[in-house]
Amino acid sequence: MIFYERAEMGLRRFFSLSAWGGLLIFLAMAISVISGLTQACDQSVSETIKRFHQPLVDQLVIFLTKLNSPLALLLVTLIMGVMLLYKKRKLQAVIFVAGLWGTALATTLVKELVKRPRPTDRLVEIHSPSFPSWHSATSMALALLFLAWLYPRYKNRAFPVLLWPLLIGLSRIWLNAHWCSDVLAGWALGAFVTSTILFVYTGRKSYSQNS
Repeated sequence: MIFYERAEMGLRRFFSLSAWGGLLIFLAMAISVISGLTQACDQSVSETIKRFHQPLVDQLVIFLTKLNSPLALLLVTLIMGVMLLYKKRKLQAVIFVAGLWGTALATTLVKELVKRPRPTDRLVEIHSPSFPSWHSATSMALALLFLAWLYPRYKNRAFPVLLWPLLIGLSRIWLNAHWCSDVLAGWALGAFVTSTILFVYTGRKSYSQNS
């Protein structure tokens, strides 16, 4: 019990920092993007990456980014939902859906408000607004949800799951599907929405032990 109590306290501190940090970074990025302050840097990053494109690498990155597509995340949600419900952890199932798809909804709403055009010469066909990156936001949400699930048992060994949003975010820049600032804002928005939900939840009872 002491281990789980300490794990819960550590998680709460982490999610508190993640929520506040995510909110502040997202607001800063949103203001900067709307004001046009990031455009020169964004274009410079995109032009630099174009020089390194190789057909085989491009195809591998396309495959990687599809692993965080809406269809893939729906499949993950169904698997996790069935597993958690089978273990009679109904609230955990609700938290998983709320964190992942709440982030997806928030990102979609912001996209429609800002309506930022995507970069040209994209390597994938997509027509929705660019800011913020949906893939980056939902990959961050997914990683944080798995971190909350794994941390009480595996502690610091659970943190490598945070490499997932890093890979997905970089894949979106590589494919020229997003500006760099879109990805940073997506990570931040995903961290804010999901960490806020998890902070409230871990204040009630241990994520791993709830039934």
